[in-house]
Amino acid sequence: PIRPFQMRVQELSTDAELLTVDRPCRTAVGCCKCCCYQTIDVTSGGQKLGSVKENCYFCVPAFNVFDANDEKLYLIHPPTCCCGCCVQCCSEGNPCGKGCCKAPFWVFAAGQSNTGGNAAHLGKIVKKPKSTGMEIFTDANAFDISFPEKASSVEKAVLVGTSMFLNALLFEE
Repeated sequence: PIRPFQMRVQELSTDAELLTVDRPCRTAVGCCKCCCYQTIDVTSGGQKLGSVKENCYFCVPAFNVFDANDEKLYLIHPPTCCCGCCVQCCSEGNPCGKGCCKAPFWVFAAGQSNTGGNAAHLGKIVKKPKSTGMEIFTDANAFDISFPEKASSVEKAVLVGTSMFLNALLFEE
């Protein structure tokens, strides 16, 4: 999970670049770090669209999403309970039935968080399990992204890049 990579998303029929996610080599994702935070830059056609940077955290991983001018757009972290101290594993449904094995990350406005449990999220990125066979025998992952209602196409592209980033950090090993 610490290797650098560059991932290009392109149109199937024309091979036109839609966006590129560029991740430098950093130390592994983890709590209580003072430097070497995980980060990505999202570009399209060589133009910076935005970036994502890991926050310092204790129990709940959190990430800031920035626009091309390095202004904070969103804060992303899993839903929490216990006054923000723990990841709420049942937020997407019963973990032993419907909702099993989903891993949600909620998108909040910059400067807002759900640590108190009252803040409404603007959107979410959810890692959804496929069939049992696909989960056991392949490394394919599926994500469902609910974009914030007023998100621009550039912000949506950065959130798509964020889902690739979360996959590389937390679900690929």
